Amino acid sequence: MTHAAHTRRSARHRQSRKPAGFPTRIVALVLGTLTAGLVAVGLPAALAMAGLNRDSARSSLEATVGALAAFADPDRADEFCDSSAMDSGLRVSLVLPDGRVAGDSRGDPASMDNHLNRPELMQALAGRPASAIRPSSTLGQDMVYAAAPVYKDGSIAAALRLSLALPDLRARAQPYIQASLVGSAILAVLTAWAAVTLSRRLSKPLSSLAASARDWSSGAFDTRAPSSEFPELNQLSGALNAMAAELSERIASSESLGRELSAILDALGEGLIAVDPDLAVIRANPRAKILLGMANDSEGSHILKAGGNAALSELATACALQAQRQESELLAFGPETRTLLVTAQPIAWPDGRHGAVLALADITRLKKLEQVRRDFVSNVSHELRTPITLIRGFLEALEDASPQDAQRFLGIASRHAERMGAMVEDLLTLAALEDGDRPALSMESVSATLVLSRASETCSLMATERSATISLRADPALRLLASAGLLEQALVNLMQNALRYGPQGGIVEAEAWPDGQGNAVFTVADRGPGIPEKDRTRIFERFYRVDKARSRELGGTGLGLAIVRHICNAHGGSVRAEAREGGGSVFVIVLPAQALHS
Repeated sequence: MTHAAHTRRSARHRQSRKPAGFPTRIVALVLGTLTAGLVAVGLPAALAMAGLNRDSARSSLEATVGALAAFADPDRADEFCDSSAMDSGLRVSLVLPDGRVAGDSRGDPASMDNHLNRPELMQALAGRPASAIRPSSTLGQDMVYAAAPVYKDGSIAAALRLSLALPDLRARAQPYIQASLVGSAILAVLTAWAAVTLSRRLSKPLSSLAASARDWSSGAFDTRAPSSEFPELNQLSGALNAMAAELSERIASSESLGRELSAILDALGEGLIAVDPDLAVIRANPRAKILLGMANDSEGSHILKAGGNAALSELATACALQAQRQESELLAFGPETRTLLVTAQPIAWPDGRHGAVLALADITRLKKLEQVRRDFVSNVSHELRTPITLIRGFLEALEDASPQDAQRFLGIASRHAERMGAMVEDLLTLAALEDGDRPALSMESVSATLVLSRASETCSLMATERSATISLRADPALRLLASAGLLEQALVNLMQNALRYGPQGGIVEAEAWPDGQGNAVFTVADRGPGIPEKDRTRIFERFYRVDKARSRELGGTGLGLAIVRHICNAHGGSVRAEAREGGGSVFVIVLPAQALHS
C-alpha cells in the first residue's frame, strides 16, 4: 500500500469516527425526548383505554343481560339464544338451575359441560346478577361474562349469560390505536423538521462563537464574535467581545509592565535573584549573573548550582524556611574576588511555602576604600606622631639647655615642623586631585623642554646641597596639551626623590621624547639603591616606603609618588617604576595620544 493510499485511508477512518454534528445531535435529542414522552404518555393511555374498554363492555353486558333476562323463556331456550345473539357478536347461553346448558347461540348444548361451577352463573342462580373475565374452556380464548337470573312464576327458572371475546374488544379499539400511531408519527416528523431547521439556524452563530473563542485562546484578541438573528446569542456575543477587549487591554498592560520591570531589573546596579521554595532560580538579572559568574540559562537550576556559592545557598534556605528577612556579607570567588552584601526577603507561595528574593550589592570597592581609610588614618597618625614627639621633647629640653644646645634643639624642632608642614601640604594637594567635584584642568600647549627646565630649577638648591647634577635632554619640537603647573610638580617630585635617594654627588637624568605612537614620554633616572620588584607596584600608594627609616631620615613624607600618580591620572596618562641597568631606578610618565600637540 502506498503512503498516499494509507494517508487517505487514515483520513477516511478519522472521518468515520468524527462525532455527530450539532444539528444531528439536536434532532436525536428532540426525537428521543419526543419518543420517551409519547411512550410515557401513550402506554398508560393505551392501558387505561383497554381497561376502560373492558369495564365498559362488562357494564354493557351486565345491563344487556339484565334486560334480556326479563324476556328469556327456558322452554324455548335455543330459539331465544339464537334470536338474541343475531348480528350482535355476543354469545348467549341459558343455563338451568342444575347447571345443564339449555340453549347456546354458538354451540350444541347437549355436548357442553355442566356450567354450575361457573362463578357468574352460581351467583345468578342465587338471584344476584354477576360478571367475570376469564379464559373460556369451551372456546379457548379470554372472554367477558355477564349473567342474570331468569324468573318464572316467581322463582328462578334459569340463568341467562352473555359473553364477548376480548380479541373482539381489541378489534374495536384498533382504529383508535392506529389513528394515535399515525398522529404520533406525523408529530415526530414535524418535530424533527422543526428541530433540524432550528438547529441549523443555531449552528452557524454557535460555530462562529466557537471559532472566535479558539482565536482568543491562541492570543488573537482582535477577533470579534459576529451578531446573529437571535437576541440571546447577540447578548452573549456582545459580552464575549467585551471580555476579549478587556483581556486584550489587560494582557497588553501586563506585557508592558513586564517589559518595564525587566528593563528596570536589567538596569539595576545591584544583582537580583528570585528563587522558589525549592530554591530553583526563577529570575536573575544580568548584574547578578556577572557578580556570581552565572550562566545565561541558569533559570530553573538550584541556586547552589547556578551561583556556585554555598554561603548564598544557605542564606536563601534560611530565608525561605524561616520566612524572615536575612542579611549577610559573603565572598564571591571568581576571576575577581568580590565582597557582596546580600539581603534576602521572603516571598509567599500559593501552597503556603516561601521562596526568596536575593539582592546582591557589590561592596568590594567600599571595603577597599574602608581599608584605605583605616590605613590612611593609621599612617598619618604614625607619620605625625614621630615629629610631634620629637618637637615636644626638644621644647621641654630647652628649659635646662645651654645656649649652644638650645640652638641645636630649635634647629631639630624646626626641621620636623617643616616636615609636618610638607606632609600637610602634600595631603591637601592629594585631596584637591582626588576631589570628584573639582573643575576640569586648565589645559594649555606646553613645551616639554620648558617644563623640564622649570622642574630642574625648582630642584637646583637641593641638588647643590647633595652636590648632584641634573641632566636634561628633550626634543625641542615636542609640545603637548597639559596643565603646566601640575606636570611640573610631578617632575619636581620625581627629581627630588632621585636626589634624595641617589648617591652624594650623583647624576639625575631627566628626558622627554615622543615614542612614535603619539605619546609623550618623560623619564627621571637615578643611580640610587633601586626598588625591589615586589615594591614597584605599591610605591605609588600613600605613605608606602621601601625603607621606612631612611625615608623619614631624609625628610620624605611618603606622599610624593602618590601625587605623581594622581597628576598622571588627571591627564589620562600613567606612571611606572623600572629598574635601571647598572643600578638605580627609572620613573616613566606616559601621556596619551589625545594630549599630544606638536
